[in-house]
Amino acid sequence: MSWYLHVDMDAFFASVEEVLNPALKGKPVIVGGRSGRGVVTSASYEARKYGVHSAMPAFQAKRLCPHGIFLPNRRKIYSEFSAKVFAILEQYSPQVHAISIDEGVVDLTGTERLLGPPIKTAGNILSRIEKELGLSASGGLSSSRVTAKIAATLAKPRGFIHVPPGGEQTFLSPLPVESIPGVGPKTHKELLQKGIKTIADLFKHPELRRRYLDLDEAPHEERSHDHSIGNETTLDSPLKEIEKMEEVLWELVEEVGGRLRQEGLYARCITVKIRYSNFKTITRSRTLSAPSCFDREIFEVTRNLLRKNLAPAKAVRLLGVSTSALLSSGWQEPIFDFHRRLAWEKLYRGIDRLRRKYGEDAIRAATPQTRTR
Repeated sequence: MSWYLHVDMDAFFASVEEVLNPALKGKPVIVGGRSGRGVVTSASYEARKYGVHSAMPAFQAKRLCPHGIFLPNRRKIYSEFSAKVFAILEQYSPQVHAISIDEGVVDLTGTERLLGPPIKTAGNILSRIEKELGLSASGGLSSSRVTAKIAATLAKPRGFIHVPPGGEQTFLSPLPVESIPGVGPKTHKELLQKGIKTIADLFKHPELRRRYLDLDEAPHEERSHDHSIGNETTLDSPLKEIEKMEEVLWELVEEVGGRLRQEGLYARCITVKIRYSNFKTITRSRTLSAPSCFDREIFEVTRNLLRKNLAPAKAVRLLGVSTSALLSSGWQEPIFDFHRRLAWEKLYRGIDRLRRKYGEDAIRAATPQTRTR
């Protein structure tokens, strides 16, 4: 029996700010958009009562919640807290998959003898996050990863939903089809055109059930690494200067690269996400000839994708980097590349150890811009 715990932090950035400044607790905290020109990246649940939500333009958030406390986006600090959260998760399973800076999946399959029933372990994990870090998280537990994700979303905030084996279809059926991860506006429209409004409707189409749900997947030991690892950030102020965009990309790449190495994975596909001030969003990808988990190599790809696809003179409000087609072994490479990869692995293992021990700022690699100044 497979068991997956999906952990989703509640209003993560705003919650971190409350931990660092307890006087903010119970107040409408809004991260991002402090200048009045950017967008909201996180809002406490007190702010959400007024209709404020992430990705909302700052001027609209100010109009809805004029007494809101607007704070700058301190991504490095949030990354340090994220590392602490994942350090707790990794004490319960060797298989922890980071979905984003504030969301991850813990594979609890086979941990029963050591840790006890998965439902008990899940409760212990969520409790430890709150007690040790002062942060609340919601969780979903299921034998299906997609079901666990949906359960965690429905449990927010500060909740937990356990879907027992065999109960997945009953749990999922009444939900709208857009509840499924990966079903965005375009896909949702296509499904509606086919008369599919709920997940119960989707169950009537076996090919679509297999495409969007993982209820029929292979046994645990036969699964490949089919998740992605990525990060994105909404900028406090829109950017037009490509050099500043590349600095943001570099920070995102360092986080993504660190998580790849933490999981012992290499990415074959690199994707860059760009959202403009008019909310038009594009994604561009490149498949590598040989997979990589090294910051410098990933950055070179993301920088080229950015420069090749950036619309001139348009302000960018969000940037993202994600990696997919993940491998842990099984590809061929020339002997020279093999030795070069081993050297890079040794270097980055040392960098990662220093950061885990002394914090993210303990050692910083120079970006191409800073190296040429």
